[in-house]
Amino acid sequence: MNWKASLGLTVAGMLWLAMPAWGQTPAQQEAILDRVDYEQRIGNRLPGALRFRDANGELVDIASLTAGKPTVLGLAWYNCPMLCPMLLDRLADTTQTLPFDQDDYRVVIVSIAPDEGPEDADRLGRELRNRHGGVIDNWHFLSGKKPAIDALAEAAGFRYAYDPESGNYAHPAGVVVASGGGRITHYLLGMRPQAPDLKLALVESSTGELGSPLQKVLVRCYRFDPATGQYTLAVTRLLQVAGVTTVLLMLLAVLWMRRRQVA
Repeated sequence: MNWKASLGLTVAGMLWLAMPAWGQTPAQQEAILDRVDYEQRIGNRLPGALRFRDANGELVDIASLTAGKPTVLGLAWYNCPMLCPMLLDRLADTTQTLPFDQDDYRVVIVSIAPDEGPEDADRLGRELRNRHGGVIDNWHFLSGKKPAIDALAEAAGFRYAYDPESGNYAHPAGVVVASGGGRITHYLLGMRPQAPDLKLALVESSTGELGSPLQKVLVRCYRFDPATGQYTLAVTRLLQVAGVTTVLLMLLAVLWMRRRQVA
């Protein structure tokens, strides 16, 4: 398993191993967990032609959902006993703190279980709305057939595993951020997407159309680290800018002093 796997992947593994009722030996559990990972595919485009059903049972495609707006994509198991509800609750808490209008971006949650349908999507949406209110008004809950699910998961690098004996899924935790054209730009890994990271990822994914001038400056001052799924302050870049600025100020001071001497 990739040593750079996120905290969410670790939690997924802990959940899998903590459920002896699933009837797996340690070797079987390890074999299954070895297939669970997030392979970051930044720059990859989500397949726009893939079609899913929303909570109302209407067919929608990925292209229409990602058109013109940055999108937060989460792949989840709607009947997950613990991991997915925790992740979605924390994502909702994080989006509540964003300084954007809900029309500025979208959140798309897709079920990884082909036996889940619009009823499950509707139930999950209602449960989240009961806990978070209108924060999730721009969220879309989708379900689909296995070929479409697998194609989307493959494009996003989402590696999950299904245990036919128990009917359970092992999967990593995290969300994908895509640009308005459906191109993957960021991975925010783990159980709690941080508000600063999500805000900056959406600003960067919007190609300059989302966020205030100050937020756009912040994007330049922070560097996205794909290994951690977080932004880190680009200290080296700031030091370089500070050094150039200092040199320019010194040159200006020297020129000013020489002009005074000549005068």
